[in-house]
Amino acid sequence: MKHIPLGARQVLTTYRKIAIASWRHPRDPSTYSWLDLPVEEAEMFLKAFPSETQPSLTHFVAAIVANCLEKHPDLNHLLRARNLYRRAQTDIFITTLLNTPIGKDLSGFVLRDVPAMDLGTVARHSEEAVGRLRRGEDVETQRINAITAKMPVWLLRLTMALEDFAHYTLNVSLRRFGLPDDRFGSAIISNFGVLGIENALIPLSPYCRCPLIVGMGRTRPMPIVRNGAVVAAECITISFTFDHRYADGVHGGLMMRRFQKIFLKPNRYAAIFEGTTLISETAPPRPAGDPTDKGAVHLPE
Repeated sequence: MKHIPLGARQVLTTYRKIAIASWRHPRDPSTYSWLDLPVEEAEMFLKAFPSETQPSLTHFVAAIVANCLEKHPDLNHLLRARNLYRRAQTDIFITTLLNTPIGKDLSGFVLRDVPAMDLGTVARHSEEAVGRLRRGEDVETQRINAITAKMPVWLLRLTMALEDFAHYTLNVSLRRFGLPDDRFGSAIISNFGVLGIENALIPLSPYCRCPLIVGMGRTRPMPIVRNGAVVAAECITISFTFDHRYADGVHGGLMMRRFQKIFLKPNRYAAIFEGTTLISETAPPRPAGDPTDKGAVHLPE
């Protein structure tokens, strides 16, 4: 006899099937943290940025995250056969919500070598990728949807395990089978603020070996301290989920501190948004002994 009253079985979207096939027992290395940041200077910087495609806060955050990973590469590794390997470049995956015939589904696109792009290029590539996804013209996504639709969850779990072993442990391309290479890259950015959510902590995804997920909440008025007085300001919550197997609190702390400095004062770091490397940042030099931006602590290879 059934002891839990149940309704009709739901039709599973692509991402829902992948999620069910991915997670098992809670053996989760996720470490969570977040920052509440005023957005006034960031929004003014974005409005003034010279670009045919207007960059958004999502593109702004993507550029900052990519720069932080370049500055602190201990967070930019791939775990293979219980060893960490430095990634040769910094790719950022941005999630996208899609309306499909069977319901809302979660997909996204990857931006390759983001530190080499200026902010306008990040915005243009993102806009083009979102357009292809929403028109159903993204070939890789359509192939994944087609493969997933044909499989029950138990077989999808086995298939994903084999794909994970081939892609990451053996480092073998599966493009001849219709599967993209390293689809998620170094970090994932999810702007759940567009759904009206103010803050959330996102779990790591077991199927992509991506050790960092950055969440963006809805901007809203929050109390902050400015010139010694408490005032209201439009703020955003940026959440960070780190994989503890890749790094420790010191690495996450260094990255978050750099992220906060760039987000709050983007004009001081304008070279980052022009696709220029770390050395040519425009921030004025600090006096000797200033501890506000120490270098990363490097783990042994």
